[in-house]
Amino acid sequence: MNRMRGLLVLIFILLCSCPALAHRVQVFAFVENGFIKGEATLSGGKKVINGTIKVISKDDQKLLLTTTTGDSGLFTIDPHALGLEKPVDLLIVLDAGPGHRGEWQVSGIDYVLTDHQSESQSAPSPVAATTPAPLPSSPPLKNVVSGIISILGLGALIAWSRSRKRGKK
Repeated sequence: MNRMRGLLVLIFILLCSCPALAHRVQVFAFVENGFIKGEATLSGGKKVINGTIKVISKDDQKLLLTTTTGDSGLFTIDPHALGLEKPVDLLIVLDAGPGHRGEWQVSGIDYVLTDHQSESQSAPSPVAATTPAPLPSSPPLKNVVSGIISILGLGALIAWSRSRKRGKK
């Protein structure tokens, strides 16, 4: 009986240690043509509509701007509207409801606060060349491994309980 309790406790611990990613929120931001652009999605790829976007200075944690995502889960931020004298590292925080929060960092060297974009059109700028990376489409390896271990543990528990019942007859 003590072995069964121990096995049940072990299985319970393994099952509780798996993170719940059903409602994970992802925010992604990049700099294009002098603007900070981004996308907000849920883990299944569904777009976050009217999610609150907060732009925070990473160094002093000062709130610089608050905006919302559009109907397609996209947002655009003009760095000039942040009221900064020089570029600083930014933290883009998405709040999509209770318990649904995502963050993305934008480096201060990625965006420019001057209005000299039209003068340098002949030479490609590193800001305009930045392209978004694809969002991850598969679950992390640790989630897959913990799921397989949980299934094997449950199978072992069922086999053990069946063998105990056969032995009592």
